[in-house]
Amino acid sequence: MIRFLAILSGVLLVTSVTLMTPWAGIPAAALVVAGWWFRLPAVGAVLLAVGVLAAADTGVLAAAAAGLVATTYLLNTATVAAPVGVVPTTVPSVTGAVAFSAVAVGAALLPLRLAWVPIAAPILVTLLYALVIQGVAIKRVRNTDTAQSNP
Repeated sequence: MIRFLAILSGVLLVTSVTLMTPWAGIPAAALVVAGWWFRLPAVGAVLLAVGVLAAADTGVLAAAAAGLVATTYLLNTATVAAPVGVVPTTVPSVTGAVAFSAVAVGAALLPLRLAWVPIAAPILVTLLYALVIQGVAIKRVRNTDTAQSNP
């Protein structure tokens, strides 16, 4: 199933790149096919898709769709040679990818033009990162009683 999803998402990635810029379809296809066996060409295929997105100046929905396809492609090609039991496309990974894409599309389509947002965005991202790490990190409680009893 993972091999099937890797091939399907690779074909969709090549299709999306070809629809945006037809001449980039051939290198994308070569990188995607090589990416089914090696990880580095898979990353190259996604970077090519990002470059095509930037050069073609596509719309927000096309960029979100290409991003979802690229995420699926990288998740599945990275685990083709993984041990049995490794499943890359789980409900949390798919939900996270779709939710973040929806939030990004909503933010890009919002007609607000606030001058202070570029200043506030890095601060907000840093705070959110700190909150996530705080929840994930293992808290070590220092036991002062045992430290004092062992001189």
